[in-house]
Amino acid sequence: MYVQYAAAFTSWFSQLFLFLRKVCCIFEPYLYVDTTRKLTMTSTQKPKIITRIGAMLLDHVAMTFVAIIFMIPFMIGVFSNALQVSHEPSSFAFSKVLLYIALLGFSLYFCKDSFQGRSLGKRVTKLQVHNYKTGQIAHPMRCFIRNIFIIIWPLEVIMTLINPSRRLGDYVAGTCVVTYDAATDQPKTNYAQVGMAIVISYVILLLISLPYIGSFNGPTSNSVHYVESSLNTPAAAETTQMFADSLGEVLTADVRVYDHIKEDENLSYVSVIVRLNENYLANDDDYESLKSAILPLLYSKFPQGTFVGRIKYVYQQGGTIKMRSMTLDWRDEEK
Repeated sequence: MYVQYAAAFTSWFSQLFLFLRKVCCIFEPYLYVDTTRKLTMTSTQKPKIITRIGAMLLDHVAMTFVAIIFMIPFMIGVFSNALQVSHEPSSFAFSKVLLYIALLGFSLYFCKDSFQGRSLGKRVTKLQVHNYKTGQIAHPMRCFIRNIFIIIWPLEVIMTLINPSRRLGDYVAGTCVVTYDAATDQPKTNYAQVGMAIVISYVILLLISLPYIGSFNGPTSNSVHYVESSLNTPAAAETTQMFADSLGEVLTADVRVYDHIKEDENLSYVSVIVRLNENYLANDDDYESLKSAILPLLYSKFPQGTFVGRIKYVYQQGGTIKMRSMTLDWRDEEK
């Protein structure tokens, strides 16, 4: 299995390498930055290995921090959905929106050298990315293409140790890293080119992420939308009383029942919030015993296959809350 994965990755990576190299060749005339004075490798000093590695580490720390900032809203959204104690079916639609925002952080990571060929790490260590053929400051698109290969950073580190001026991404993008020369005329940042590189980076990341985003529905594989007008208050009250009569010493049940869901009118929606008097959630054996006591009761009222829903087990003490949940959905099994 691992051999197949390795072969698939190698094939994909080879195709990516050839595709990006072809892109650079096609757009070669457009990937130059106009300067009043061309910079050549003969007039610049080849960077030292320790300087290049230091710049890579600084860039990784700084840009990872930037990416995390964009990821924080998404992470908060996911955890707030997971820990929400309510009868509403978990909805991760808003979390998907936040995921689109999170992708922007990774786009900025890949475009970190787009401002005059100098990322934060390169500014600290006085380095700059140039076009290998012309000696000009690298176009933002070339900077983006060279940084795509950060995803295989172990290989890139090895390449940098062999040749501090050019790692694998540089060979593909037609760039090189040289020591920054402050005495050389520096062109003004073309924000239109930088913006174009960021947009293209974002679109590529979005296309790669679409299969994951499309399948991101949280803990459940099937969405559930109950028919609000089918709320069955008597059935919910009877079920709540049933739990109180049988297990009232260890828990308090809060039940909500809808007779129909929009996806299948023959199925009802049942949600049970079980508030525990003691912590049965820390130990798996205790949790299984708890389920073995609750599920038969629920199935005596609502037979399996006649409903979908969720049970949330909640134990709260002071300012801490522990929760486990289980989805009851037989629709996939019936297909």
